[in-house]
Amino acid sequence: PLLSTTVEKFTLDDLVQKSGRIVVGKCISRESRWNDRNTLILTTARFVISEPLKGSSDGFVNVVTVGGTLDGITQSVSGMPVFEPEEEALLFLEPSKNGHWQPLGLSQGKFRILRNRQTGEEEVVHSLSGLELYDPASRSLSQQEKPSRAPLKPMVERIRRMVRP
Repeated sequence: PLLSTTVEKFTLDDLVQKSGRIVVGKCISRESRWNDRNTLILTTARFVISEPLKGSSDGFVNVVTVGGTLDGITQSVSGMPVFEPEEEALLFLEPSKNGHWQPLGLSQGKFRILRNRQTGEEEVVHSLSGLELYDPASRSLSQQEKPSRAPLKPMVERIRRMVRP
């Protein structure tokens, strides 16, 4: 059976409003460790920020997710994004309870940046596999059929307009 995690469905407006930080960046390192009680594997991905869109920017951000591989043990959470070194992404982040940054709405907070082979343009790819999305307005559950793609530049410009008061 395919496992999924149910989360509230966020529009781009929601993501922009609810995020404490929005950045375009490149993952430069990834490190997994056990939490303080040795019950969960936490992975910290370090991003160098190329475009800060919302929130403070000191040039870097550490993003903590639940799951990873450590001591021969792999833990994964359905719908939790995984970050690979050298991967570029548009990130919508919120502070976690212990003061780290985490993706907002699990995978909803990660848009992977890829270059379109035909056009050479950078695109964002939004993959929500493992997530069941709850829409409070229609009180319905849905799942994304396949990852969505959109050009990066217009999306970044749109976010900039939404962030400005």
